[in-house]
Amino acid sequence: MTATRWGLVLAALVAVAIGVWLWLQPPPPPPPAPVPVAATPVTEPAPPAPDFPVPPPAPDAPPMPALDDSDGAFREALLAVPGAATLDGWLIPDLLVRRIVVTIDNLPRDRVALKLRPLKPVEGPFDVDPAASGWTIGVLNAPRYGSAVTVLQVIDTDALVALYFRWYPRFQQAYRELGYPEGRFNNRVVEVLDHLIATPDVPEPIALVKPKVYNEYADPALENASAGRRLLWRIGRDHRLAVIDKLKAIRARIVAPAG
Repeated sequence: MTATRWGLVLAALVAVAIGVWLWLQPPPPPPPAPVPVAATPVTEPAPPAPDFPVPPPAPDAPPMPALDDSDGAFREALLAVPGAATLDGWLIPDLLVRRIVVTIDNLPRDRVALKLRPLKPVEGPFDVDPAASGWTIGVLNAPRYGSAVTVLQVIDTDALVALYFRWYPRFQQAYRELGYPEGRFNNRVVEVLDHLIATPDVPEPIALVKPKVYNEYADPALENASAGRRLLWRIGRDHRLAVIDKLKAIRARIVAPAG
């Protein structure tokens, strides 16, 4: 057999072998079914935050001192509000506008910056009574706050809000210097008022524990609440309801220009 014929036979055998090998292979798996792609939900834009503008200053309003020089003038104006004269012994005289702004901003947070509070603390130690599983807020504790709550109640609400609007440019300046360059202080004030007004009414006496040095609320939900709400629980139910009533009256007058 010639070399050419042998080459043809060999090529045919190779082709047959390849064909047999291919025939013996398992069929390839079918292509995976297309995975359905969930339609991307259309995200609705968040509603704009409520805006509570303040009335513009009167055209004939006298010029206002600079924020750094405002302590004396603002203190005098505040004490001139009907019912506010007794605040004279409570106010911390320096950085008064800034202290008010910082404290208001901190009330819905975990802690209030005590070094920057605008009022002196009430006198006397925090009173506790023994209980079966620890302590409760003492019955003698609420009277410590009586004079402070009375001052708040007798201050003329309309005049107080008018003072706030008159001095609003300085409150707004202090708020932006606090780290909110685009923020509006009045919006924050309404937000804080709403937070405090919604403070849950907790049955008394309120149980306490003392895991370290200071007393804490035994209920973790109370202990982990905001500084403002913890204070409202500490002053006693009657005082708390009186303060909330005053806050409601202030809010009603603050939001009135917006609607």
